[in-house]
Amino acid sequence: MIRSRTLVLALFGLLLAPNLSAITYVVPADRFEIERSSAIILGRVLRSHVERFPESGPEVVTDVALEEAIRGNPESLVQIHVPSVPGAPSFAEGERVLLLLYQREDGSFAVNDLQLGAFHFVEELFVRDESELVGWDPGGRIHEERPRAAERFLAYVRGVARGEVTSDDYFVSSRAAPSDVTAAGNAAFTATSYTLQYSGGVGSRWNVFPAAVNWNQGNSETGAFGNGTAQIQAAFNAWNAGGAHYVLAGASANTKGFLDAADGVNNIVFEKNLTSSGVQPFSCTNGGVLGLGGMHSASFGAGAHVFHGETFATTLEADVSMNQGIGGCTTSQLPLSEFASVITHELGHTLGFRHSDQNRLSSADCSIDVTLQCSSQAIMNHILVSGLNGQLQAWDKTALDAVYGSGPACVPPSITLQPLGATITSGTTAQLSVSAGGTGPLSYQWYRGATGDTSSPVFGAFSSAVSLNPAASTSYWVRVTGQCPPFADSSSVTVTVNPASCPAVNPGTPHVTAVSGGVQLSISATGGSSFTYQWFEGPASGSGTQIGSGSLLVVNPVQSSSYWCRVTNQCGNSAESAVVAVTVYVTRRRAVRH
Repeated sequence: MIRSRTLVLALFGLLLAPNLSAITYVVPADRFEIERSSAIILGRVLRSHVERFPESGPEVVTDVALEEAIRGNPESLVQIHVPSVPGAPSFAEGERVLLLLYQREDGSFAVNDLQLGAFHFVEELFVRDESELVGWDPGGRIHEERPRAAERFLAYVRGVARGEVTSDDYFVSSRAAPSDVTAAGNAAFTATSYTLQYSGGVGSRWNVFPAAVNWNQGNSETGAFGNGTAQIQAAFNAWNAGGAHYVLAGASANTKGFLDAADGVNNIVFEKNLTSSGVQPFSCTNGGVLGLGGMHSASFGAGAHVFHGETFATTLEADVSMNQGIGGCTTSQLPLSEFASVITHELGHTLGFRHSDQNRLSSADCSIDVTLQCSSQAIMNHILVSGLNGQLQAWDKTALDAVYGSGPACVPPSITLQPLGATITSGTTAQLSVSAGGTGPLSYQWYRGATGDTSSPVFGAFSSAVSLNPAASTSYWVRVTGQCPPFADSSSVTVTVNPASCPAVNPGTPHVTAVSGGVQLSISATGGSSFTYQWFEGPASGSGTQIGSGSLLVVNPVQSSSYWCRVTNQCGNSAESAVVAVTVYVTRRRAVRH
């Protein structure tokens, strides 16, 4: 892993993508962030709303009732602006917060360096959003976010704000560093599994390759890294070798980047001023935010497309914006080979790829999800691996082939074992299950009624096996949805519900009626419902040969015979009727001679 003190990565998350970790940090010491804050406040959150700005896009504006101004002279009601993008800090109504703020040119306040300046009061502690603080410390170690004892940390902040030498003995616990992620086996993973997750669980990809996607270099990097063009071209070559087709087609002056409104230009801009979002210049010795890169806008819904049987949002624009301050770093602080890896990594996000060692939301280790291939030795690892010099590794090449090459085909779901019906007593539970195959993960939804009737879904029945306790006999079926269409519907089966105490059957007495073609046997019964009738020919109840079914039966005996009926109700109780005799009279005629 990199051991220099200066690397911070950031990836772009689409506005529609909830809970997507969007920024990777080099996390400086608290003193550094406190000292460079324009204002520091302690207060309580009142409400939040979204405002849209033509140049920068939507921002979440949060009203905070001032409790204490530790630095600066804010009003009693402070409005806090944060960009409306995944990874930016968010606040709950009524919570108490400690905020390190940056005052923008128009006098409004933004949270200093996004998540680095937002502390939430929880059970006598101040905590930052640990799930969003993905990165490492200035010394190169994976960052370990620890809660701070509220009163001691407040005393420290007040002391630093006054310029005093203050003890930083305010951390109260420590967590073990996350373990390294190992590569998965040779299983086939879907194209979607290599992408970041956006609204509806879909990924986003360009749908124009092998045609070119043209890029513009909006300006040049400064200092020891040259103008940045060589690193862009090298990164393009790395990704293009596996199926992409990025072309650096222009170098028109363009300062538009990720946090600006989309302008239809795929732009790479260096030394980008991000202070309007509260992101201060990168510090070569302390850290901060290095930049933002990734898909900027895409078409969902009608603008989506299908690739290998999976639906993707269609990428329309991507941008990479590198923070101001990088040009002041030396190659000993940020080696040229690692700067090249930074550019290649950010462009990987513009192709739609997730981090190789994290899940699709960048919120947890990849290894907890068996549907994902994982690796900690990739250019797309969330913390850059030293020595790669911008070159793709095995995971990166596999992801590129899956999302833009031939990749593994997606197999639609199919039912491999149909559900079976069940009979239960009222008040008890029936277990229904189905087995299905196809490219996973698979999702399930059970319904009441006949197969194909989706008007009555079973609430909470989202797995292959379900427990059901209907009050009356009910039919059920399940729809299985995979990673590519079409879905698969099971057959419909019935859960038969018998009363908790089933009555005895009273079969009544059979009746015999002369009809055309013979005699009709009939019977009626009480004691339950849904009766079944079985007629027998025999001299005594319980013996003889079954001759038919139904409550009515026509027979045409050639000689006198006896009949009886076995009646069964809905819960299996049965009884046998009395025997009824049918007498056949034979008329003999005497021959008359003439």
